[in-house]
Amino acid sequence: MLAIVKDGSITATGNIKQLFPNTSFAGGVANAEFKTAEGVKDIVQGERKDQKYYYVTQGNVELVDGVPTQKYTNTAKRLEDEDAKDEDGKQLYVQVWDADYDNGAGKAKGKMVDSSEKLVNQGLKTAMTAQVKATANSLLAKTDWMIIRKAERDVAIPSATETYRAAVISETSRLETAIGNAGDVDALAAVMAGQNWPQED
Repeated sequence: MLAIVKDGSITATGNIKQLFPNTSFAGGVANAEFKTAEGVKDIVQGERKDQKYYYVTQGNVELVDGVPTQKYTNTAKRLEDEDAKDEDGKQLYVQVWDADYDNGAGKAKGKMVDSSEKLVNQGLKTAMTAQVKATANSLLAKTDWMIIRKAERDVAIPSATETYRAAVISETSRLETAIGNAGDVDALAAVMAGQNWPQED
């Protein structure tokens, strides 16, 4: 995407054909001299954070130090779980089917009603902790049969396997603690980027 910059402001954005519909260019590409003369500049991308941790919305193209820049708004996602509430601030609850609910004469019984379980909006820490546990379970599942064999038939577990499983459990514990201690989404992202799962021999 391109922008025309004149007198310190952006007057138009688009591709070269959109910006100059009545001008023909060899190979459909404007040369550097033409771009300079007409104030045509490439639009650069502004900061766009990881959507796993941020809600990213596209904004306007703005001049940043004379460079047309596509701006984005990066809003951090929720770290902690919080109670789900309606627009009036009232607590929402998990709905369940009540087969005995009386809907009145001539109507079939049954209705979805609130349970006593609060509805919760999950935070990133809960989601990332679940991800770590899933990874650990996947890694341990490969050798679970040895644990079962040991319990059922008293067949020794190879020491390398015991060491590997202990390392998986240790890394799981380390990550869960670090996730819990993360003070913001950037700290949480750093924790998740620094996962150090052991390798099987």
